Amino acid sequence: MLSVEAARQQMLDTIDVLQTEQREILECSGYVLAEDLYASDNIPPFDNSAMDGFAVISSDVKAASKENPIVLSVVETIAAGFAPKKKVSSGSAARIMTGAMMPDGANAVVMQEVTEFDGDTVQIFESVDKSENVRFTGESVKVKDCVMSNGKILHPPEISMMASLNCASVEVYRKPKVAIVSTGDELMPIGETLKPGKIRDSNRYGLYAQVQNAGGIPIDMGIAPDDADKTEQIFLKSLSQADALITSGGVSVGEHDVVRNVLTKLGKMHFWRVAMKPGKPQVYGFIDDKPIFGLPGNPVSSLVVFELFVRPALLKMAGHTELLRPTFEAVLTTDVTNSDGRVNYMRAIISKENGEYVAKTTGPQGSGILHSLVLANGLITIPSGVTLSAGERIEAQFLN
Repeated sequence: MLSVEAARQQMLDTIDVLQTEQREILECSGYVLAEDLYASDNIPPFDNSAMDGFAVISSDVKAASKENPIVLSVVETIAAGFAPKKKVSSGSAARIMTGAMMPDGANAVVMQEVTEFDGDTVQIFESVDKSENVRFTGESVKVKDCVMSNGKILHPPEISMMASLNCASVEVYRKPKVAIVSTGDELMPIGETLKPGKIRDSNRYGLYAQVQNAGGIPIDMGIAPDDADKTEQIFLKSLSQADALITSGGVSVGEHDVVRNVLTKLGKMHFWRVAMKPGKPQVYGFIDDKPIFGLPGNPVSSLVVFELFVRPALLKMAGHTELLRPTFEAVLTTDVTNSDGRVNYMRAIISKENGEYVAKTTGPQGSGILHSLVLANGLITIPSGVTLSAGERIEAQFLN
């Protein structure tokens, strides 16, 4: 079996970034930028006031105090969105609003809280330094600056900056459309009464949410029965609508696990097993140049394999470069044994105590115990064939 690291690297080395597309500014949040954006104007485009107050010549008010106010004549009021009409000369000031253009002659702004205005004159009770409370032309961005580069994730601040750059649309990497199929005659969808021998199909719904959280666009393709021809038809239909396919269940070597045979017939699979627990039986390969992720049927195994393998693959397809969640050290609060020959990803509650992370497992760790993952906020990595005592340090990662 391949190690987790070797299998994941093999997968990521063969995953391609999707094509780019042009998207309108209000439709590109969460996408990855596929071009460099340059400023065609200075931001801000003119010197302006950082607050409501009075534009002055700083040397005029250097001696101002409550006991010795400086009185200046007010030549005009400048509102945001309007250009000043008069110049400020020694002995005068202009009333100015936040964001309004600085008048010629003035080099500082006194905030209105330390003034007293009577309509024609203003008393100044505090001094200001030259340039104080002034935002200067190009202070944020200068003409021809590269403001955002290819690969930048477009979050709300980036969207706002696009508007500041007068950028109505941009080139971004497409988000992957991901078809999701559960397999097995034993499965029933929600909304129906369970029949003897049947179980609820939980994986498809959890995987749908995981694809959304990874920035992909999920497509629910329902349940494929344990019938090779019908499964093949559903897989081919899924791939006609999507950039990738996720299957759940049927990847072991059981007599009724038809997924393996169907995938082998339709495409080329790179690996079938990984030395990890939960999640040993899993498939990765290609059909018609589209990646296939065959996940185990046990709920915990399915969701954990998605987290460690499928999530980074989908991120790469969408143009991301940071693909894996950060790992860190945590201190065990209880003894843990892994007698298996595989690395064990245990579900854990991770918290911070006395300045360091501590981790405790969520109880029984069976791959069918979905509640163990519901209780967890992270995974801890337990190497194969070890017994670790409370107080020892292990590798951990958050799930959200």
